[in-house]
Amino acid sequence: MDGRPRSPDEPQHEAEALTVLAQPVPVSLMTSDQSAGIVRSGERGEFGDLVPVRPGAGRTAVCLRDHRLDLDLDDKLAPYSHRYKLHGTLCEVCRAQEGLDPSEHRLAEWVHLDVAAQYTPEMAPGAGLVVVVHQPPAGTLSGRIELRLDGREVATATASICGSCRTATLDYVHVTAEHRRLGYGRTLVAAAVARAPGYRWTAPLPRGLVASSFRARIAMRRAGPPCAHSGGDDVGR
Repeated sequence: MDGRPRSPDEPQHEAEALTVLAQPVPVSLMTSDQSAGIVRSGERGEFGDLVPVRPGAGRTAVCLRDHRLDLDLDDKLAPYSHRYKLHGTLCEVCRAQEGLDPSEHRLAEWVHLDVAAQYTPEMAPGAGLVVVVHQPPAGTLSGRIELRLDGREVATATASICGSCRTATLDYVHVTAEHRRLGYGRTLVAAAVARAPGYRWTAPLPRGLVASSFRARIAMRRAGPPCAHSGGDDVGR
C-alpha cells in the first residue's frame, strides 16, 4: 500500500489489479487493418498455432495418420482451438512421434468444422473459422463459398448448381499460400457439396502440378458441357 487515497473503482491490491489486466479485450478492439502496419489479432500465435481442419463434427475412428482412436489405448483428449473457435481431436501416438522428430508434419491435432453451418456475409461471425456463402448473381448459376478466419478470407471456391437438372460443377478452388496443406481445400469442397447433396457433381481438370494433385483427391467426374439453364432454379439457402 502506498498510503494514497483510492477511488471506489480502483483495485485495492495487486491480485485485483492483475485480475483487471487479465480481462479479455473485445474482439472489435483487437482486430485491426494490416495495411495500417498493425498485426491482426491471432497472427502472433497468442491463440495457438494453425492446425489441420477436416469437415464434419465430432470425433472420428482414425487420426490423420490412420491410427485407431477407438481402441482405448490412451486417454482421449478433446482439445479446443481458440485460434479457430472449434473443437478438435488429438492423437497421443502422433504427438509422441512428432515430439521425437521435429521435422514431422504436424498432424497430431486437428479441428472439426461443420460445413453445413453456413453464413451469409452479413451474418458471419468475426472470430474463428467459418463458412461464408455468396449467392449467385441474378441470371447465373455460379455462387461463391469462402472460408474466413477472424473475418479474413483464407480460401475460396466457386460452384455452379442447377436445380433443374440436379447437376453441379466445382469450378474453382483457391487457398492462400500460408494456409495450404491444412485441409482447407477439401473442407471447401465438402461445404460446396453440402449445398447440393445428392446432385451429380463434376469438376474440370486444372493445369499445374499442385492443382492437378489436389484435383486427383476429389471424387468427382470430369466436367462436361456447361448447363444450359438460367439461374432461376439454382439451389439457394
